Amino acid sequence: MNARDLLRLVISNLSRMKGRVVMTAIGVVIGTAAVVVLISLASGLQQSALRDLSSIGPLTDIRVYPLRALAPFGAPVTGREGVLDERALAEFRKLPGVVAVTPKEPLFASFMLRYGRLMGGGQIVGVDPGQMDRLGFSVSDGAARLGSGQVIVGARVAEIFFDPRVHRAGQPPDLLGQTLQLVLTRFTEDGQQGERTVRLRVTGVLEKGGSEDDYTIFMSLPEVLELNGWYTGRRVNPARDGYSQALVKVARPDQVAAVEREIQRRGFYVYSAYSILRQLNSFFLVIQGVLGGIGAIALLVAAFGIANTMLMSIYERTREIGLMKAIGATNRDVMSVFLAESGSIGLLGGLGGVLVGIVLSLLINVIARTYLTAQQAQSGVVVEATSVVHIPLWLPFFAALFATGVGVLSGVYPATRAASLDPIAALRHE
Repeated sequence: MNARDLLRLVISNLSRMKGRVVMTAIGVVIGTAAVVVLISLASGLQQSALRDLSSIGPLTDIRVYPLRALAPFGAPVTGREGVLDERALAEFRKLPGVVAVTPKEPLFASFMLRYGRLMGGGQIVGVDPGQMDRLGFSVSDGAARLGSGQVIVGARVAEIFFDPRVHRAGQPPDLLGQTLQLVLTRFTEDGQQGERTVRLRVTGVLEKGGSEDDYTIFMSLPEVLELNGWYTGRRVNPARDGYSQALVKVARPDQVAAVEREIQRRGFYVYSAYSILRQLNSFFLVIQGVLGGIGAIALLVAAFGIANTMLMSIYERTREIGLMKAIGATNRDVMSVFLAESGSIGLLGGLGGVLVGIVLSLLINVIARTYLTAQQAQSGVVVEATSVVHIPLWLPFFAALFATGVGVLSGVYPATRAASLDPIAALRHE
């Protein structure tokens, strides 16, 4: 029996029991739609988490912290192990895949930025000026260079500036090439207030990346260390005390894991967007499997319906099966017919379930976005509502093929039973 004859026979047999086929296929539709909707919801949660992950930083960046900074209060840390000094940074630069290493020292002093009549803030971080070309800073305006009295500002630093006379933010100023006044404040042990003003020229504005760098002002590392020393009243000595944190940049994201392991082996704590991404993907893979399994239970129920339909078909077509065998059909031909019929029911139900699942997913997304928008309007916070469902390209094809496979497996027992019928006894069947 060739494929064309098999297809013609399957269509003819299914057409004779349209009502039963439709009722059986509905069960497959429900199960397939449940799989599509539940996996789409899990995938939507994953996409939302990954969007939030962009605030951590690029996937090729590794943050390194000394163990001294993370040790419990009062816990002794002996020796030079875990001290983030120049020696440790030099060892990081020798690791395979590392393209840049720089201390990332925040400004601890209380400060305020002034630009004309405007006042602003942000986070000031000192980095090694010699590593700027390798750190991969993408600037929208100006150049990524740092010198004495120079800074590079994040894409949204200008939005922080406001006019204190009217207590509201106006049009963000264009800071490129402008001079900012950094006003630092400290209090001495006898309660006297000290103030210091530093003039800083903006040499570059970074591109918007959705991370904390958008609100960060980058200064030369020696200047930040000197300002921290002024604020604390004692000279900062990184050679003795080490840095509070460092940034290690690798060439490709797939090299992050190996570099992290090596840095941890040397006694440091590491933190990166790539490692968080791997953990999130593993977690949501389990979530998708669990939710998909819940939907697959409905398909399992539908599988019994397909098996029952095919068994009933055997009793109704016993003489037909005997006639097929009498004119030369083999057991394999008989099994092929019943497996093709059960698989066709699964395919029809799978395609219908995919269509229903996509429609339901889109409907859920519209309802959820409308609800979230209404909640944000009541709270006075205007944030662009994101999608709560995401339908991966592979999901519709997987769901349809899975439903077809369930149909074929459901027909194995009925097909085997039909093939085992004795042709003479089948022809005598009333």
